Amino acid sequence: MAGNISRSNDLGIGKGLLLKLVTYASVLFLVSPLVILIVLSFNSGRTVSVWEGFSTHWYSVVFHDADLWGAIRNTFLIAIVSTVVATILGTMAALALGKYKFKGRTLVYNVLYIPTILPEIIFGVSLLALFLLIRLPLGYISIICAHITFSMSFVTLIVLAKLNNFDHRLEEASLDLGAGRWQTFRYVVLPNLAPAILSGALFAFTLSIDDFIVTFFTAGATSATLPLKIYSLIKFGVTPALNAVSTVLIVFTVTALALANAMQRTGGISKILKWTLAGMGAIVLLFFVVTFFFRQEKKQLYLYNYAEYVSAELIEEFERRYDVEVSVNYFNDNEELLSRLQMGVEGYDLIFPTAHMVGILKAQGLIQPIDTSSLTNLPQVDPRFRRLDFDPSGSYSVPYAYGFIAMVYNQDQIKDSITSWRALWDEKYRSNILMVDDMNDVLFTGYRYLGYEMDKDPRKLQEVTEALIRQKPLLLKYENNMTRDYMVAGDVWIAQTWNGFIQQILSAGERFKMVIPEEGVLFFMDNMCIPKNAPNKETAELFINFLLEPRNAARNMEIIAYAMPVPAARDFLPDSIRNSQAIFPPDNVIEHMTLFRDMGEFNTLLEEAWTRIKVR
Repeated sequence: MAGNISRSNDLGIGKGLLLKLVTYASVLFLVSPLVILIVLSFNSGRTVSVWEGFSTHWYSVVFHDADLWGAIRNTFLIAIVSTVVATILGTMAALALGKYKFKGRTLVYNVLYIPTILPEIIFGVSLLALFLLIRLPLGYISIICAHITFSMSFVTLIVLAKLNNFDHRLEEASLDLGAGRWQTFRYVVLPNLAPAILSGALFAFTLSIDDFIVTFFTAGATSATLPLKIYSLIKFGVTPALNAVSTVLIVFTVTALALANAMQRTGGISKILKWTLAGMGAIVLLFFVVTFFFRQEKKQLYLYNYAEYVSAELIEEFERRYDVEVSVNYFNDNEELLSRLQMGVEGYDLIFPTAHMVGILKAQGLIQPIDTSSLTNLPQVDPRFRRLDFDPSGSYSVPYAYGFIAMVYNQDQIKDSITSWRALWDEKYRSNILMVDDMNDVLFTGYRYLGYEMDKDPRKLQEVTEALIRQKPLLLKYENNMTRDYMVAGDVWIAQTWNGFIQQILSAGERFKMVIPEEGVLFFMDNMCIPKNAPNKETAELFINFLLEPRNAARNMEIIAYAMPVPAARDFLPDSIRNSQAIFPPDNVIEHMTLFRDMGEFNTLLEEAWTRIKVR
């Protein structure tokens, strides 16, 4: 009878054709993005929106990425430890709340809901503040503590829901029959709670593996997890490598769900399932053995850099030449770099801030002097880029690369000859315009659009803010990393972006054209600095010297598509790079570029203006 009730009811809900069609359409809507993602993981090109042929290249990239496998290892270790501890503590808390009455019980019960409803970013910031207050170093321990904190609440609530439906007469009967409290708990209470405990553990494990925001705030320089690694891959631009990683995760998840479903249908664990689970356990164990016990102990170097801003091949050569293991973490902009160092995150050996940020880091005591006497290749650096206003002594920074912000457009879609920033405000290009997601570059463009210099006049800033707010409906979005994909796919016609990205776009076809606007452009110079508490300062200086070798600088420029101030390196560059005005603009153009400088206290007003623009 129960089966009949489950299949039908007096209202006839579920029988209508329309409802079935809506259900099928909803399922298709949910599944189709995953199918598209899996298909595009086999794309031979770099873009995820234009099919360029079948290839397993990106799976090869993923499976040969040692950093990725290290991140996976870290993720599973953190998830296993935090799940075990959270499950034990959460079950104990549920038993205390469900079986005993004590003063403050209601308050504790309500507090359990806080991690489940509180926005993760607030939870992450609050945990970071706590860890800094108690001086707990940011790393694996801080991440595990953070994951236990929010996972325990979910476990407690799940087990407590089961405990509230538990028939306590079974417990009383066991005691009346002579069983002790431990025997009663082990043979009566625990078996009844086991499904809820297992569900809570699976929930905690999933939350730990999936968590990004809390981990982002509580992780240190040496504790990368899979979500953080995926975040760094996104900064490279969404390539099929990210799709390949996601496909592997989907296969893993579907396999786990299939095993769980098989266990439910069989009412237990059959012999086949036992062998399957044993095999999976053996693979995981082998993975940990290989990654832990067979790795060689080497000197370490931890880089904190923009994505795709140092040649991976050069890093590998440096590792071989000096027997060093290099790990790279990525930041999105200077403000993120500054905030991480201000929050007390330690462990980075070498960072790559832009010129104006060097002065800020130096003033706040977040970087230390570099032993320039150990840099035998420092004389290779163009003197024009040394000892500038932000570092007059030249002892806190070494120039790395320079470039500028400009425009690129598709001549197949825009027939006009573009020469000015005014094109980014042209109604004809509505929804086909990209601007970079960077406060200084966007505001500078707004100033030049109105014919102003970027100074500290609040009235000009107000006008610029209003002009950029008026422009916003014309934009597709603010975007840093996927500009090339959008342009190549034809989804946008014109973009404001950095010259390195422009070089990549120009190489995709003759239909693209670069524009250095007549009003002038913003010039930037990135530098290499050593944080105050860098654990491997000498190795960082060795890497700086390695990058300044002319041959190495040339190889690096071919990859990053930005100029390095090492004149001798140009002799080793191919003509396509040496003669590219997107990388090496003429001197008369460089002379009219503006180097961004720190605006001091006026930065507060700039940040407020940027916030107004972004939220409108």
